[in-house]
Amino acid sequence: MKACPDCAEMVLEAARKCRYCGYRFDRPPAKEQREGLFEHYFRRAPKHLTMLETLEQLGIELEPGERPAGLWLAQVNRVDGYVVLTGERLFFVMGLRHQKQPTNAPWQRRLDELEGAEIATHRMKAALVLRWADSPALTIDGLARNDLNQLHAALLERVAS
Repeated sequence: MKACPDCAEMVLEAARKCRYCGYRFDRPPAKEQREGLFEHYFRRAPKHLTMLETLEQLGIELEPGERPAGLWLAQVNRVDGYVVLTGERLFFVMGLRHQKQPTNAPWQRRLDELEGAEIATHRMKAALVLRWADSPALTIDGLARNDLNQLHAALLERVAS
């Protein structure tokens, strides 16, 4: 493993491109130069990834016709990562620093297996508790209250239909 010099995330030693920020390791490092005021105000903003490009970098493969509905940075059972909601599935991709092996596949569950979703408050913090038929409850927290409500509403909407 090596650290990306641009975003400091850990990537595979053989990586040619950082999966988080897109930094290319095969380019020679740029000379350290001080940026003037003109360059600072007129520099180009970095290219933003589309939702599908982000999902590809996270290792999430969508089924034909499946569309992403949302992506949130959150904690699932006290582990930092990304929560991704589509029309049919809920994914969780662990943050790289929590992975034992860098090739861990994203965790996923089908929404038709979801038995219930409720917002619970514990010690002044709100969390989304999901109940599945065949496994223990899953807690999603670390989200802003409006993001938590948005994810909850989106889950209930998909389960009800």
